[in-house]
Amino acid sequence: PSIPPPPKADPAVPVSATSNQGKDWAVKYERTENSPEADLVVRTGDINNLGFGWPAAFDPFSGNSTPSHSWPDINKIPQGAPDGTDRIMLGSAVIPAVGDGYSGSLQACMGQKAFANSPAATSASLDAECERERELTKPTPIVLSIGALPPKINSVLIQLFADDFQPRYTHSHFQVSLNGTRIPSLEYAINALDQSGPIGKLISVQLLPEYWPLLKSGNANLLIDDPTTHVPDGYAVDFVRILVNPHNFKYTVSLTASVLDADKHTPITGATVTAALRSAPTDAKGKCQLSGLPAGLVIATAAAPGYDEGSVPVDLVSGQTGNAEIQLHRHDEGTAALEKQVAETGSATVYGIHFDTDSAKLRPDSMPALNAVLGLLNNHPASQWMIAGHTDNQGNAGHNQALSEDRAASVIAWLKAHGVAANRLGAQGFGVSRPVADNSTESGRALNRRVEVTAR
Repeated sequence: PSIPPPPKADPAVPVSATSNQGKDWAVKYERTENSPEADLVVRTGDINNLGFGWPAAFDPFSGNSTPSHSWPDINKIPQGAPDGTDRIMLGSAVIPAVGDGYSGSLQACMGQKAFANSPAATSASLDAECERERELTKPTPIVLSIGALPPKINSVLIQLFADDFQPRYTHSHFQVSLNGTRIPSLEYAINALDQSGPIGKLISVQLLPEYWPLLKSGNANLLIDDPTTHVPDGYAVDFVRILVNPHNFKYTVSLTASVLDADKHTPITGATVTAALRSAPTDAKGKCQLSGLPAGLVIATAAAPGYDEGSVPVDLVSGQTGNAEIQLHRHDEGTAALEKQVAETGSATVYGIHFDTDSAKLRPDSMPALNAVLGLLNNHPASQWMIAGHTDNQGNAGHNQALSEDRAASVIAWLKAHGVAANRLGAQGFGVSRPVADNSTESGRALNRRVEVTAR
């Protein structure tokens, strides 16, 4: 049978919440000012467990797990569901193959692949159904109607009710963007997940201040996609909320985190651990405590200079205290390591390119990292690359913007001098605007001072 066209989303007309929980949760688009939860709450997607509903008296914000539900049927996406919600999605680079349960949605595409490998020709009807399956499961932005922001912003929290993300198990790698700009904290959180069941859980992630200007347009387009790995890891989102200046959470948990060197199994002192809106440095034993966290699947992210970021999920019900052991791997900037980063994420982060203070002049100790980048580019002679400079937030923002542009240009000049064609290279400076860590700590600032190499 032919697959019906995708259902059309109801118009995005947000309404303010009332004191009637059942009525409020049924609303597909919410925008509430000065609520008990936050100065501004914006939500897209009704709160209904992908249309499967909740057990009696169940509250998805409490951290409790729902019973396993069936796999959502791509032919039965609820009428009027906002784009990107209440449906299975698969990364744009997915190659149809046996994967997780949600990936079975590409049955016709898998059949098409089987036909292509046999003497029989692929049927036209199978082609059409495969195309429709791709259309029904393609990553689609979830649009939140922000409207006017509060006059003063102190913090921003993004909450997703995420379902069946399994990057830890399948080795998929998701990119998460807000109005076209990738958000590292959300990517760390999503790529730490290993959900199955299928069971959905609430995750809560801080949006760093440098990304708040993205909300000023009045709309926030949140896109989750895996455009690089080809892994069939299907996923779904029930709803997304943005809370501006959150108040005290109704359901809270606490967390004790331990941060260790993954190779030496020794504690890392001075690492910064972040979960939701809380962060703390680790002590001499590599430990810290965080409290007042929203219940659910708490994502604890640790960052320390010289190491790659590490994130672990801890499933906590309201009132519980959990433990997270986060093992960090030393950052490797050899050509092979850069190749691996690009294959997974589309870009590679380089900390070993150093400049004189407040200057774009390359220091001699940059040579190992520069040669590793050169090796990466030489391994892909037909590819084009963007070299981007990033700074921390110390000093004047305009000056840092110009400095990041000049430093990217210096790297390109060095690469051109060593045989890379100019038409394969582009320079871009982001200044302070694209942090990967919190600029309020020295360790965070060190991680934000970097060069990124991205395949175009």
